[in-house]
Amino acid sequence: MRPLRLALVLGAGGLVGVAHHAGVVAALADEIGFVEERAHVVIGTSAGSAIAAYLRAGWPARSLMERACDLGDAALGQIGGGVLGLIRHGVGSAYVVARASVRVPSVLSVSPAPLLRRAFPAGVVTMSKGSSILDRELPRTWPDRLLWLCTYDLLGRRRVVLGKPGEPYVPLALAVRASCAIPGLYAPVRVADAVLVDGGAWSLINLDLASLALCDTVICVAPMCYDPARPPSAADRLMRAVPTGALVRASERLRRQGTSVVMLAPGPREVAAHGLNLMRSRNLETVAEVAYAETVTELRRLGAEGALGTLAG
Repeated sequence: MRPLRLALVLGAGGLVGVAHHAGVVAALADEIGFVEERAHVVIGTSAGSAIAAYLRAGWPARSLMERACDLGDAALGQIGGGVLGLIRHGVGSAYVVARASVRVPSVLSVSPAPLLRRAFPAGVVTMSKGSSILDRELPRTWPDRLLWLCTYDLLGRRRVVLGKPGEPYVPLALAVRASCAIPGLYAPVRVADAVLVDGGAWSLINLDLASLALCDTVICVAPMCYDPARPPSAADRLMRAVPTGALVRASERLRRQGTSVVMLAPGPREVAAHGLNLMRSRNLETVAEVAYAETVTELRRLGAEGALGTLAG
């Protein structure tokens, strides 16, 4: 009989989501003694891919939370070229957004000629210092333990899970950049015959991958959703209704398969700390601190109800 397998699934959420994840994983470490070595697989999408990669690279959860105040270094950077450059990039970015949004055969099925790609490059901002930070702090090679980073291929119209057997190999930092390449905002990442953008174009959470890894228990952190047991204001519920509904349905499917799911989604205090601009660079340490405090409270509640199973300790 094989040992129980645990998946840690970290969802999308911009720079705010990175800070939120940092607070949550620190709370998991402090409150129930969770360390990434206990996870059979760590699955990251967009913001979650960065935290997932750092955890698998050996960064302690507490160190990631302490770095939340430095996330401003990864704030959006301006592209060059003046007004004309912005127009050219805007046209290319609009095409990428449309291609990422439409998954049925259409005029968007035709890949633009190289001349058009050069004339109208995608991406209206850069990752500023974020790319060099990833290159400096993450190893080129992937960790031995399973790490799956979710992207979306604009050409093949399919999810590409970097790190999963059968998918193209890229250096770890480049894989994180591909998973974080929000369509229309950042330039796509070309890998082999694929043009990759943020895995959130397929799913903001990609929770279903836990079943492909044959995991028995899942810890899911979903910054862009809300906790149905701790709903925020009506306006905030409306803003987060679609991803929350998708998360609930995906969790129910896993539970019907016999998988235990510990869902950690933001409550009212966390949603208020997030604000509306998930790509902002200010007050991210506050986001991490609120996420930490609220997650500790939630883990204690779940523990008292016996909902953590074998996770604690």
